[in-house]
Amino acid sequence: MLTADMIRSVTAETLEYWKQEVTNDYFVEIAKGKEVGHKLADLVDEKTTALLTLKHRTGYQRSSTGNRRARSMGDVWLLDADIFHPVNVKTGLVGSEGQPNLVSLKKVLSAITARQIDSYCLLMVKMAIQDGHIEPSVVFTDMLDWLDYVTFDSGPGQMMLKAKSFFSAYDPSAVRRKSMPEKITALFELYEDGEERLRLNRDRDFIKYREAVRKFLDSDDWTVTTTTQESLFVR
Repeated sequence: MLTADMIRSVTAETLEYWKQEVTNDYFVEIAKGKEVGHKLADLVDEKTTALLTLKHRTGYQRSSTGNRRARSMGDVWLLDADIFHPVNVKTGLVGSEGQPNLVSLKKVLSAITARQIDSYCLLMVKMAIQDGHIEPSVVFTDMLDWLDYVTFDSGPGQMMLKAKSFFSAYDPSAVRRKSMPEKITALFELYEDGEERLRLNRDRDFIKYREAVRKFLDSDDWTVTTTTQESLFVR
């Protein structure tokens, strides 16, 4: 797991960097425009990742041929106590919290049970923009300690952050570091719940469409008409 010193160091460095960066003219101009969230997302993510690589020893997950994997668990991997930890870098606007994707739950579950990782870290840079003033804040934490604020959709297989409730509850001075048994148990319970909801939804869909097909075949009238097309709202 990441040490407390590393967590404090990355948090402080990232906050110091962005407090200076948001005063630059280019950033102020972006913050004045439309669709600020989308414009800032890639920029802040890239610069934050670059900052980590400058300040710390980092790596990237690679294929057997040495190429960087496009779908790695981490945007960057941070070395701490001789172990690499996956870090997901995210950007958000205060007041526009949704449910951003984090990572494939199965990937994390597989990596933990294979003893390849013991944490999954979120480095979130948030921007509060009001009346021309930009105030950054930074959260850096192991999301496996905060799975109560993560949801899982077993269809696409992604874990998603319940951002509004997470940031309302998050207190860096009161983080309770969970043990590995606690982490893996909570993660599997999240997976199990998602799989059960997916199964129930699929069962409901199967029953619905089986009944629709039965009624269609029993009707002996399969003609498409202007009336049956009304609900398409084709204009």
